Amino acid sequence: MFTQSGKNIYDVIIIGSGAAGGVTAKLLVEAGLKVAMLEAGALRDQWNDFAYHDPFPYEMENRGIGQKAKTALFREKYSFIKNPDEPYTTPKDLPYEWFRARNVGGRTMFWGRFINRFNAVDFKPRSYDGMGKDWPITYAEVQPYYDKAELFMGVCGTQENHPDLPDSKYLLPPVAFKCADYLIKRACAKLNMRALPVRRAMLTKDYHGYKKCHFCAACDNGCETHSFFNSAFRIVVPLMKTYPRTFTLIPNAMARSVNVNAKGLASGVTYVDKTTGKTAEVRARAVVVACGTLETTRLMLLSTSPLFPNGIANSSGMLGQNFMEHLDARAQAFLPDLSFSPNYAGDGIGGSHIIIPWFGYDRPKNEFDFVRGFHIEPSARLGQNPDKNPKGFAGFGKDFKTEVRRWYGTRVRLSAHGEMLASPNKFVELDKETVDKWGVPVLKIHHPLDDNDRRMFKRIRQTYEEIFTAAKGVDITLPKSPDTPGASIHEMGTAHMGDDRKTSVLNKFNQAWDVKNLFVTDAAAFTSGSHKNPTVTIMALAWRASEYLLSEMKRGNL
Repeated sequence: MFTQSGKNIYDVIIIGSGAAGGVTAKLLVEAGLKVAMLEAGALRDQWNDFAYHDPFPYEMENRGIGQKAKTALFREKYSFIKNPDEPYTTPKDLPYEWFRARNVGGRTMFWGRFINRFNAVDFKPRSYDGMGKDWPITYAEVQPYYDKAELFMGVCGTQENHPDLPDSKYLLPPVAFKCADYLIKRACAKLNMRALPVRRAMLTKDYHGYKKCHFCAACDNGCETHSFFNSAFRIVVPLMKTYPRTFTLIPNAMARSVNVNAKGLASGVTYVDKTTGKTAEVRARAVVVACGTLETTRLMLLSTSPLFPNGIANSSGMLGQNFMEHLDARAQAFLPDLSFSPNYAGDGIGGSHIIIPWFGYDRPKNEFDFVRGFHIEPSARLGQNPDKNPKGFAGFGKDFKTEVRRWYGTRVRLSAHGEMLASPNKFVELDKETVDKWGVPVLKIHHPLDDNDRRMFKRIRQTYEEIFTAAKGVDITLPKSPDTPGASIHEMGTAHMGDDRKTSVLNKFNQAWDVKNLFVTDAAAFTSGSHKNPTVTIMALAWRASEYLLSEMKRGNL
């Protein structure tokens, strides 16, 4: 263990327990550091705080009419978009949906588990198309940490040599295609697009002491076997059991400010105990902020002092700037070729078992009137209710049941994530008039669409129509506009890394330029967003930053 510089002082305080905070804690605690983890939510009980499998409607009183399923009740308890205790604001006519989780494990308790690595172009996008900024790191520098994160979690999939998705050498067996997957894959082939087996953090074989997935597809309702990776039960709880003397979890602790001493170094964190409303402080030699992009930025903006009047580590003025989301849009259709397909046990790992990566790398740049790209995640599920509303069906008795059965399992949805460019018009700031339950200023989010977003959306919509038409779909429903910003739950940027301290908040190791013992390991550090699901990149960068922090401590630099 590293030597302590005073009584009750930790080596490191980690704020947040999700993907970034979990990985950071794993690396630092296992290396021998004394670590405190602050989490704004509670530690959920594995057996009592999850719905697991909701009953069928016919098993509920009045067939569930007027009742909320256990799944919905638990989701409301531990996550929210709107909450009067913890509001946020937006400019008029610029809505934004900010999904937040309040439990140990953060949003890894709800995530889709897609493991899509950024590629070489994603780290150097400006060099490719002249827009935005290049990262101060390359894919080659991050690749070993992708390997480490994926080996730790367990990721199913296949090696495909696709230009959009770098392969991994450490994939578990893929899950079998669903019937709809074959039809979508065949339709994509007609359009010169490749649909690949999905890569997700799901165990398809027994792995590191955990059982393989049993394919109930109710992952965020609770996983008895922990085959679905989340930070709470695969990192935090094991650390609590194995290292009770050096790892301390402080739940229901809403961080209020990162404190600094006279030397300009982070000295600890002041937080509000949400159960009592009282304020407390915990001290450490270093602080790692991993609250999630927007919470991290709010905390840093709130952390003012004579040395940092505009927020900690904000000499560049870039804190809150460079905010990025993903451009999301959804469509659906019914595929008659799936009519009367035999039912199969379970519903796999949820959604579909394929992904349609960005196809632009194989085509001339002048084919597109926008920069960057998008990928598509199909979804086909066997639900508890008919896919089409039976109220519109004619007939009675056997004929009626046949018509209901004809359409069951035929609905397929397509959802895209598109890359959005950073813009001076997309930023966050503290609201000067609105405070939360504890009197702390809340975040005001500015996220307008720009012309590149609108042009990309048109191509997404066109691509949906082409795929469904090639798949012989009927009753095709195409989006009229993108989803409300925030729908992807992929906030990125606002404290981005760079090579120049005058134009960025962090260096290439997620370390604040202005405060050498302050690190940011969540997606606030992202310089660009790609169109990929960000979690595996968050984990890879957190792993890399944690190793760097350890090396700096050993050298006596922290």
